[in-house]
Amino acid sequence: MQIESITHPGLHRENNEDRYLVNVLDNDHVLLVIADGMGGHAAGEVAAQLAVGSFENCNPGGPDVSAQLTDRIEQAQRKIIEHSMEVPSFTGMGTTLSALFLAGRTAFWAHVGDTRIYHMHGGLLIRITDDHTIPGMFLKKGEITREQARLHPYGNVLTRCLGCENYQPDSGGFDTAEGDSVLLTTDGLHDLMPDEQIAAILLEDITLTEKLDLMVKACLKAGGKDNITAVIATI
Repeated sequence: MQIESITHPGLHRENNEDRYLVNVLDNDHVLLVIADGMGGHAAGEVAAQLAVGSFENCNPGGPDVSAQLTDRIEQAQRKIIEHSMEVPSFTGMGTTLSALFLAGRTAFWAHVGDTRIYHMHGGLLIRITDDHTIPGMFLKKGEITREQARLHPYGNVLTRCLGCENYQPDSGGFDTAEGDSVLLTTDGLHDLMPDEQIAAILLEDITLTEKLDLMVKACLKAGGKDNITAVIATI
């Protein structure tokens, strides 16, 4: 298994409120987590770090790995709420979070917000997670297309997040095959790159580092309006 990651503040943000975690437990077990914080006075950075930090000692096992990941999300929610109550400047802080645990050829995931998990299988890019946003809600109902959702004026209005009243995570699992890739991204990347463009880069015969560099360069060329973070692993 090969793993690479990248993060960039973008062109218009003083701080990078994205956080991620790569925890290689052994050759067959890897935990990947990505978060995108929100809130003024560095509160977004704190929220994202608290969320990612809730997974630092996570070593899932047994029959229900996805439930163990959602338990960590519950822990993150409690930590964020506690900190926001203790520090006035942290009031209203929140974060998205996507977690993926690879156990051999099986992947387990849990997710809240609009960070994403993708699965590249057989030359096709599969979006595993749903965006918990207003256009994401319309997309799930089949009322708009993916491109309309990507360009929607309320694309960054979250319907669920950690630190919010509604933080209920989605979770699930899927099988992978040799040669597959998984990709975790924040909206600073996928808001500026259609899935087709992401897929085209993933299919190029170049290193993982080069693929991530191309993605960041494409986002910066498109305006770099937000922090940009991605984590990729090949099976």
